[in-house]
Amino acid sequence: MTATFSPRTELATVGVVGLGDTGLPLALSLADAGMLTTGLDLDRARIAALRIGESYLPCVTPDALEATAEWFEPTSDPGLLAGLDSYVICVPVPVGADGVADLRHLLGAAELLGPLLRPGAAVEVRSTVPPGAITLLAERLAATSGLRPGVDLRITGA
Repeated sequence: MTATFSPRTELATVGVVGLGDTGLPLALSLADAGMLTTGLDLDRARIAALRIGESYLPCVTPDALEATAEWFEPTSDPGLLAGLDSYVICVPVPVGADGVADLRHLLGAAELLGPLLRPGAAVEVRSTVPPGAITLLAERLAATSGLRPGVDLRITGA
């Protein structure tokens, strides 16, 4: 039996959740590579700055924002992430004085993304997380999306 390959004719779409020190440079890199990239941050001031070409991070220049303007859309509207091919979660996972990681932002991202996922989507976590956090994320995504991790949905940690 010979495998057949059907080239993809549409552009790859990716959503980046959290446009901080990790998320914004990553989103711009993806856009620069030719992926239609939607960046979500719930901080409306950040989104307003990005929309007028201003960066709040020293490592991101206005030139970098201008160069990717046709490929990168910053938003505070989670609905614009619906049905994308892949998602990268870049939210903080602070460690408390007791040494326990606070997974509130990570699990909140799962609550937000779950209803927006389509079968075949991929979700990657780009935050430092403790053992078991990806399993918790997968359970939350499954509960909110109705998709089955490893079957309908791919989840990875980086």
